[in-house]
Amino acid sequence: MKKRIAAAIAAMMLLLGGCQATPEEGIVTSKNDGAFESALESTAPPDMPAGQEAEGGAPAAYADSFLNAAGDVSIRLELTEPERGAAMPVLQVRPMEITGQMAEQVAGVLFGDAPVYEYTEQMTRAEIEQAILEIRQFIGNWDNMLYYYGGDEELAQQSKTDFERRIADLEKAYQTASDTVEQVPCTWEFHTPDYYMSPEMAGGYQDDGLRQIKATSSLDGVLYVLGVEENTADRVHILYVFPDERYVSGEETDGGGEEPDVEAMKDWAVSALEQMGLGQWAVTPDSVGQAGIDPLMQDKGYCQMVLTRVYDGVPASQYGTQVQDPSEQYAPSYGPEMIEMQFLNGKFRQMWYYSATQTVATVNENVELLPFATVLDKAKEQMKMVTKDWFPFEGAELRLTVDRAELSLACVPMKDSATDLYLVPAYSFFGVAEAYDENGQLVVTEYPGPDGETAREEPARQEVFLTAINALDGSVINGPQRS
Repeated sequence: MKKRIAAAIAAMMLLLGGCQATPEEGIVTSKNDGAFESALESTAPPDMPAGQEAEGGAPAAYADSFLNAAGDVSIRLELTEPERGAAMPVLQVRPMEITGQMAEQVAGVLFGDAPVYEYTEQMTRAEIEQAILEIRQFIGNWDNMLYYYGGDEELAQQSKTDFERRIADLEKAYQTASDTVEQVPCTWEFHTPDYYMSPEMAGGYQDDGLRQIKATSSLDGVLYVLGVEENTADRVHILYVFPDERYVSGEETDGGGEEPDVEAMKDWAVSALEQMGLGQWAVTPDSVGQAGIDPLMQDKGYCQMVLTRVYDGVPASQYGTQVQDPSEQYAPSYGPEMIEMQFLNGKFRQMWYYSATQTVATVNENVELLPFATVLDKAKEQMKMVTKDWFPFEGAELRLTVDRAELSLACVPMKDSATDLYLVPAYSFFGVAEAYDENGQLVVTEYPGPDGETAREEPARQEVFLTAINALDGSVINGPQRS
């Protein structure tokens, strides 16, 4: 699970900091010859919401067809301008440290009156024996491992090697392990990671600036880990909750294939986050492909969803700014603030909170936006930067349908500030990429099961984020992302 945390941090930093070096991969700018600063002071006329420009007050619809710059992707645009039903603010924000008090409040909502203890990697002799047995059973069935890792032999082999190394560590720890491990109530204080390590692991620890709070408690008979990761140098703040894999068996992690009530889970998630004191949140639209059943786990009762912050009814975007031009001395990238949640048979299972953010001031309560048609022209320039090799599809033809635009608050650097950033209105554009064979048929990929037979088939179709355009000055906040 440590790798899950490290991978999550790395993926987040890659998303936020991966400015493309070549023009073919999108243009990313944050300022526009003073237009941005001027736009910050511009106030929208009253009673003139966006998205009502068509005759009769209906939202304006747009349609177009064109090729990308390389000529190997056909792009069809069919979308409606997002409605602006409320004032669109500009906010001044900064990274928020997740305190021990906040973590304790999260624990109270999730675990209720159950006692919460300091996490420790020390295990009893009996726990070590059980852990070794379960690992050996898992890696002893190669077909099941291959199925578990989606047919990726390299990943499965690497995991097997890691598990074998884990067995060696456990066998070493068993020699000096005791029959009991004292449980200490959690103090909700930050420590260096070696505080939670077993003695044999702590001896080789080197301080890299990371500070942690790690606690453990039980929910529905399952032992959980709740943790906070903080690295002020990288402005990384993460809170997570997940089952303790050292003690959770396969029977406890596999559901019975029951069809969960997704709407009930969404309602629970929004309500729970408010009770935790984490602000107002909303589940991202299902059409983005972020909420709903994970195809790999749908037969096991799992449901994955992503939530985004809401500021006075206006959602924040999940697509923060990329690293700016080196000549622009603005604050480093941060965001996007989001929470991932996973449920098993309708009950809470995991939670990951990234890029906690706090509001410092309201810069403009109702800023004036550019006409949507102007923003769309800027977005189409970015769409043309997409190339066929950006997508993991095999096929003679790649088609991209741009079918949705979203108006939300996106994170951009603040000039001459080393700590704060802006949340500004921005239009994000999304589409669906599909691969077709030489006969014009949609490509279908087959995935084998443990027995080698085809377990499922999936069309070569992927929902994608394309670009985010600053609605104040038309600059590009984030360009197309490779799959």
